[in-house]
Amino acid sequence: MVSLGQKSYRYRLNENDVIESVDDRWLAFARENGACRLNLASVVGRPIWDFIADAPTRTLYGEIHDYVRSTGKPTVVPFRCDSPTLKRYMELTISKFNGQLQYESKLTRVSAHRRLSIYDRTKERSDESLTMCSMCKRSLIEPAGWQEMEDISLRLRLHDRANVPALRYTVCPQCTTRFSAKSNR
Repeated sequence: MVSLGQKSYRYRLNENDVIESVDDRWLAFARENGACRLNLASVVGRPIWDFIADAPTRTLYGEIHDYVRSTGKPTVVPFRCDSPTLKRYMELTISKFNGQLQYESKLTRVSAHRRLSIYDRTKERSDESLTMCSMCKRSLIEPAGWQEMEDISLRLRLHDRANVPALRYTVCPQCTTRFSAKSNR
């Protein structure tokens, strides 16, 4: 079992936001979560933006990078990194380190939830899509608004389906406000 808050996953970006290094724990975490294609050869030397699927999240991280570089002050970004059976709460600290940006993620809390096939990377995807916040992992269901995936899964009966909607990422209004304010302090 991982000791919460003690195990960290680190990588560094150069002044052009190109990944310069990743540590062994980061690589192990990627493998453990079904992202075996993320290895040293496929990650180092590439811009971080290649790994962020949506423009709103790229914009938010760009603002945070500008803030950290201009002030020298680290920024802590709470986020979720959920799996099919676990809700994982993490904190990402972005700081300056020898002229580079260092990303350091720590697991702060874990709780089990009913198996959510929407998070299973091997599950076949339908033509439908759900919009999910890349930070808090809530999804948008109209007219209800931003909801937890457990609630949406029950409401849409995703656990009974042979295939599940594709995920389309963005940053929800609440996270946009919270993190933009942090980077503009």
